[in-house]
Amino acid sequence: MNNYKLLITGASGFIGSSLLQKTSMSGFEVMAMSRSCPETKVVGKVHWLRADLSSPETYRDEIKAFSPDIVIHLSWQDIPDFSFEKSLLNLNQSLKFLSIVLEIESCKKILVSGSCLEYNKTQGECGESIIGSPRDYFTWAKHSIYSWLLMKCTQNDVALAWLRLFYVYGPGQKVESLIPAILSNLKSGKLPHIRTPKNANDYIFIDDVVDGFYAAMTNRIPSGIYNLGSGKSTSVIDVCGLAEKHILGTNILTQRLVEQTHLSSVDVNFWAKTNTTKKILNWNAKISLTNGIERTWDDFNKL
Repeated sequence: MNNYKLLITGASGFIGSSLLQKTSMSGFEVMAMSRSCPETKVVGKVHWLRADLSSPETYRDEIKAFSPDIVIHLSWQDIPDFSFEKSLLNLNQSLKFLSIVLEIESCKKILVSGSCLEYNKTQGECGESIIGSPRDYFTWAKHSIYSWLLMKCTQNDVALAWLRLFYVYGPGQKVESLIPAILSNLKSGKLPHIRTPKNANDYIFIDDVVDGFYAAMTNRIPSGIYNLGSGKSTSVIDVCGLAEKHILGTNILTQRLVEQTHLSSVDVNFWAKTNTTKKILNWNAKISLTNGIERTWDDFNKL
């Protein structure tokens, strides 16, 4: 059992809801912060706080009274709108929220969900020792938060784990995301229209991501960047093939896709290097893409 107090922003989201379940079952006292909350404000050791990051008055007094030991910042408003306006909004909201958090003397560790896109790479291995560079407004905002927060955490003797997530998938993901879209179409006996079927990404199952956050919470860590990825890339065509085999027991649709797109190029093929995460967090991705797709399908098929 853990006696730590934990604050999670974005607690009702894809990653937040899974992380909330694990931490509350592990004995943490949790304040779950979100713009949408259940009607019951206290569920077991979970205290729900309906708040808007753009309005500090909706959360400042409550989180100071709660006095968290650990803060996990997952919230990012209006994804997948990565325009300048939305990126600037999220940047300003995050800086204000984290400034308030750093004023709370009880807080000794901050975890933030970063992105593999911060590496600004389309090919090859992404090492944790590489800071990367902005490629668009979204990654500009992420880099800005990281550089500022690392400086402030150092000044305040607070540990910072900046967890760069690769392509997270699993139960609860938005239906318009790649793997849910593939599963939804296969349920109707077809594949979705895919423009770049040969592109390859590093897919990481939600449970492995939650375990990575949990390891960062419960281990002594130096501040820095930690990758959460499987360590290998898989093409969209191969994802289709694995899903079709499990759902329909065939490879006809995938083979047809291969034939229809044989002239397409490979524009993206990158993956995570996780040496630092393995060494310091004692974490490794455990769930294979095959097993992850099967588990996602089982949950998807309950809907």
